[in-house]
Amino acid sequence: MLRIWGWSLWAIVPVLAMVFHFGPGQSLMKRDTAVDRLAIAERAESIAEKLQSVAHEAQLATLQARDKNERDDTDITRAALDRLLASEQKAYAAASDAWKEAADRYHEVEMLLEGSKMANQIRWLRGRALVRAGEVFNGIDELQATLDEALNDPSSKDAIGKAASLVQATREELAAANYYGARLLREEGRSADIWRQVSDTSRQQFRYLAEGASKVNQTEAAQNLQRNLERVLDLEQQDRSELVGKPIPKDSPRARRPGDGEPKRGRPGVGPPRGDQPANGASGMMEIGAGW
Repeated sequence: MLRIWGWSLWAIVPVLAMVFHFGPGQSLMKRDTAVDRLAIAERAESIAEKLQSVAHEAQLATLQARDKNERDDTDITRAALDRLLASEQKAYAAASDAWKEAADRYHEVEMLLEGSKMANQIRWLRGRALVRAGEVFNGIDELQATLDEALNDPSSKDAIGKAASLVQATREELAAANYYGARLLREEGRSADIWRQVSDTSRQQFRYLAEGASKVNQTEAAQNLQRNLERVLDLEQQDRSELVGKPIPKDSPRARRPGDGEPKRGRPGVGPPRGDQPANGASGMMEIGAGW
């Protein structure tokens, strides 16, 4: 599981401050609408987080039942496995719908804040919600746009600036999202020339982040990032059949949602990440962890 605790709060607090201080000529109605929509988006994300946890637990239960059935194949174990599979599919569908709802609500806030720096922080929240909903490549596009805009912000060079934190958070989400996408493409049976360009991006981002954490003596973060890098390498080296029976990360969607985009050849993000080294103290990264 790739958990980035605190980033949502970090992104939202400045927005709340900003919407209460709109410049001259902005209506109170727009301010109030932005605040109200942001509260709705936060609630939607909270619901999605809970449903995602339920779905992940359902997946683990299914895998245990599958292992039991392989060791003792009977009518009883097969029936139990079928019930758990149906429960897992239902749980992931509910989580996907909840994340899509959160993404839509964040998009409303983003439109209200259009033209402000705060809008890019909301885009980050929307991008990560889209990834978790199963619109992996649509979400990656939003995250890449967030990164590009943040890198063009002069304050991104400030190690304690919010733009630097946004760059770091976005790189982490891109690294994870591209792993999720590569794995799902493999499970779909897509050709290696398609999924490998996606895993390449994940690998490059994790390596870049790990090297940056090491340079600023963030030992624990560097170790976690290095383990994530190793898991991307495992994905690239394993046979597709080896993926069966291994859990997906907690925050990963179970399948891509209809309407998701496609990985584009030469898409932004392929190749060495551009920009400055990650900021000291910016990382909220945690190891992807058990479930692989």
